[in-house]
Amino acid sequence: MATPAEQDLVTTRGDNVTVGVTMTTNGTTPIDITGRTYAAMVRADYEDPTPAATFTCTIVSGAAGTLSLTLSSASTLSLNPYNYVWDLQETASGVVSTVIAGAFVVLPDVTR
Repeated sequence: MATPAEQDLVTTRGDNVTVGVTMTTNGTTPIDITGRTYAAMVRADYEDPTPAATFTCTIVSGAAGTLSLTLSSASTLSLNPYNYVWDLQETASGVVSTVIAGAFVVLPDVTR
C-alpha cells in the first residue's frame, strides 16, 4: 500500500481552480492512465459525510499520464473561508487508491 503524495491547495473564494496532475513512476517517467478513472473531493474534515465541493476530473492524455482537476467559481463561492481537506482517488482495474491528499485552504474574497 503506497502513501498518497501530499499536496496542499490554496484558493480564494469565488475563483476558478484548475490543478494539473501527471502520474509518474519516479517523478519523471509517465504512467499510462488510459482506462483509469479519477475522483477528487473537498470536505470540511476527514469524517464529514458530505463533500463541500467535487472536482471535475478529466484525463488530458492517458499515454502521458496527465489529468486536469477543476472547480468552477460557483463551487468555490459556495465555500466559506476555512481550512478544508481534499484528496484524489484513482480506480484502476477495480482497485481504488488515494494518490494525492492534503489541505484545501479557502481564503476570503473581496470582489464578488
